[in-house]
Amino acid sequence: IYGNAYVIPNHSPSPCGDSFTVDNRPWFAKFPNYLKDNTHGKLVHSYFTTIQNGFKKIEPNLSQGAKKMWGVKNAGGSSKISEVLSFEVLHKYFNARLLKTELDVEYSNKNGSITDYVCDIHGTKVGVSVTRAMKYKGVFTSKDAKRLLTKKLNGVLKSSKNSLENWHKQILHIWSANLDNTKALVDEYYRIPTDVTSNTDVFILTTMGSNFIYESPPRDDKSVI
Repeated sequence: IYGNAYVIPNHSPSPCGDSFTVDNRPWFAKFPNYLKDNTHGKLVHSYFTTIQNGFKKIEPNLSQGAKKMWGVKNAGGSSKISEVLSFEVLHKYFNARLLKTELDVEYSNKNGSITDYVCDIHGTKVGVSVTRAMKYKGVFTSKDAKRLLTKKLNGVLKSSKNSLENWHKQILHIWSANLDNTKALVDEYYRIPTDVTSNTDVFILTTMGSNFIYESPPRDDKSVI
């Protein structure tokens, strides 16, 4: 993704053991510096491909941080696998170190907006919110993309104000079920006011052969948010 144009890259997979690959993109080396800049948000994209499909086959190869996330309760919902794999990707490719799981994060208002986990990436403390972009019934449209991005990005801003963790920035990690969904997200992202995106880096992973990430439907059957 360059500017507001979506470019389908050549795959350059970088494997993690026998579990999955994420395409090694030019922005990888710059990502830690993106996180240090809490005045400008970035949109980045890559591909996630499972070598052995199914979470049970990936689970034995998880890092200690991901295993901890898998073994503890979260705040509810159906997205635990996507949250665990989100951390695993950040750990394997950006040396993320888990600081707090979802229910360990401290807030001024326990009933306010929350984030999914907190980690350290190259010395920068970040909150990470995870979501999935797909539709169980029908086609994921630009309207769905706008709805998801607007809701999640505003939620990130609220959770940052609500948090007592003093993180430097947040990542909105979006699992996208296919390229059409990703293109819709990219197009709508650049229509969102900068004051909503300024302190959040949006990390989209288009999944290839990884349907298990989306197998648990959310309570909202319009789209995964």
